[in-house]
Amino acid sequence: MGDHDISDSQAVELLMQIEAGLDNIDQGISVFDQNLELVFANKRLGELLDVPERLLNRGTKFETLIRYNSEHGEYGPGDVEEQVAERVRVAREFRAHTVERVRPNGRVIRVSGAPLAMGGFATIYTDITQQRRYEIELEKRINAQTRDLRRSEERLRLIANEVPAGIAYLDQDEVFQFVNRRFAQSYGQSVDDIVGHKSQEILSPHMHEDSAPYFARAKAGEAVEFDLEFDHEDGRKLEIRVFLRPDLRTDQTVRGFYVLSINFTRHRQAAAALSQAQKMEAIGRLSAGISHDFNNLLTVILGNLRPLAEQMEDKHLRDEMVAPSLRAAKRGAELTRQLLAVARRQPLDPKVVNLNEAVQEVANLLKPSLPATTQLRLELPDQKLWAKVDPGALENALLNLALNAQAAIEDSARKEDGLIELRLEADQDQRIKIQCRDNGTGMSQEVQKQIFDPFFSTKVHSGGTGLGLSMAQSFAQMSDGDIAVNSAMDLGTEFEIVIPSVEAPTQAEAAMDVPNLPHKQGALALLVDDQEEVRAVLRRELVGLGYAVLEAENAAEAMELMDEVSGIELVLSDIAMPGGMSGMELGHHVRANFGHIGLILMTGHANLAKSDFDQGLNCPILRKPFEHNSLARAILAAEAQASPAREEQSAI
Repeated sequence: MGDHDISDSQAVELLMQIEAGLDNIDQGISVFDQNLELVFANKRLGELLDVPERLLNRGTKFETLIRYNSEHGEYGPGDVEEQVAERVRVAREFRAHTVERVRPNGRVIRVSGAPLAMGGFATIYTDITQQRRYEIELEKRINAQTRDLRRSEERLRLIANEVPAGIAYLDQDEVFQFVNRRFAQSYGQSVDDIVGHKSQEILSPHMHEDSAPYFARAKAGEAVEFDLEFDHEDGRKLEIRVFLRPDLRTDQTVRGFYVLSINFTRHRQAAAALSQAQKMEAIGRLSAGISHDFNNLLTVILGNLRPLAEQMEDKHLRDEMVAPSLRAAKRGAELTRQLLAVARRQPLDPKVVNLNEAVQEVANLLKPSLPATTQLRLELPDQKLWAKVDPGALENALLNLALNAQAAIEDSARKEDGLIELRLEADQDQRIKIQCRDNGTGMSQEVQKQIFDPFFSTKVHSGGTGLGLSMAQSFAQMSDGDIAVNSAMDLGTEFEIVIPSVEAPTQAEAAMDVPNLPHKQGALALLVDDQEEVRAVLRRELVGLGYAVLEAENAAEAMELMDEVSGIELVLSDIAMPGGMSGMELGHHVRANFGHIGLILMTGHANLAKSDFDQGLNCPILRKPFEHNSLARAILAAEAQASPAREEQSAI
């Protein structure tokens, strides 16, 4: 097993954490492999479909589950074997699909399946019974109102004008015979301005084009409903649900049709907000689950790459191989934290940054990865521009934009003459604009509406997740800025991040990043961590600062050493360790019995705030992986916090 591999027990623990998270969501989830055998199903799936737990174990065949459902009436009347055979046949096509199914108990389930890149498919089951009941109830109200309206034209006008919806009646020639006030006001006209005119004279061209097929069905006697985007007279874009109901004569021929249009914008926004929250929760759970082990691995990687770079004499080899590896590992250290920032589980870590240097560094990272057919053009102003941002999140956002630009170029007819432009400028309002332009394939308006949605991607078949642009948007918003896109098919794309500018840091502020730590010749430090590779890295850091180092792999062992060995001046301990005792409990033991000893705690859990585990310890908290300077600053802080206890002990 390599130095960077995760052990079998760690992998099992990580998988159990992920499965536990998926068991807590409100939707059922199943994953089948390419052989149509069950890989995973959460508990909610069994609750939604009344499937016994024995059938939701790994390895259960898709055919077995379908047969159980068919035998219990899930698919309605029919031959069981025919129902099973047909569904297995469709499943083997591994195509994306979304269907709604009414269960025998009356519950309505939406089933959405999507193929997986490595074969097989994942399916999400959502209970939409309440939504369907709401729509049925709404339709009942519409029918009741329609019957009342037909009894009297005057009563029609009195009631229709009070209904919070647009109502109209059109004849077979699509001439408006009646509209209520709300319908007319939506078009900025009076009732008399609309009545007597054809639909194409009132509706906008795109609305008439979108509505025409549904109008035709209503004129043929069919009850129809559909959604469309409506440009309101006041400039707002509204999401409208339109119900069409035919007006039938006694001989069942169609006289015309009624129109009821309801503004569903807030409903859609609420549903979108709920969906967004669920996606963010999923990101947060998954990221939090892997952060501890992932950050421990990166601590080992970075801790060994840094001294390797310092000792390597071949400058060309160091610059070409070790330096990029260091930068990549540091980006990996930022990744989990940035994912948690997207999920709003953890704030960014802003600093005053020279954007000229930051954008130049991104360009330097990009150049080796771009093909020779793509030109990278950089436009930086002469004056230095400063902003208070998270440096890692800024770099990640710009790299995501640039790599998306390259993907767009690869999909375009200009792949042999590609161009990516990174531009930095300041405007008159003390704002900084960072632009990324390309001459790639561009995006449709429909795609542009979804690009910042987590998990939406136009590159699902090539491994895309959709998180890149969502992380870029999160960076902009959490930096008190915004991000906008301007694109058209075959005309390229421009992203623009706008953030506030700040004053350049003073020399004193810049100097704060480099602590002046005295050499601790012979001082004794106790290092506590259950990972041997992590201890090796941290031991080297402490020895480099002059410490002699004792090591313990759990809190109980550390307490024994502290009772037996005198002269310990510093305890550097991880928080999460095996053995039933955490680093926090060790910290309380240090504070209660060895007040003169400096205390520093470490954690690989990127989603925890200091307040989550401080509990009055008043000690520095380091997040793995951390830089040498971060450790130095923490040691100075630990000494300052322990000094009163030292003085008190000396007096005794």
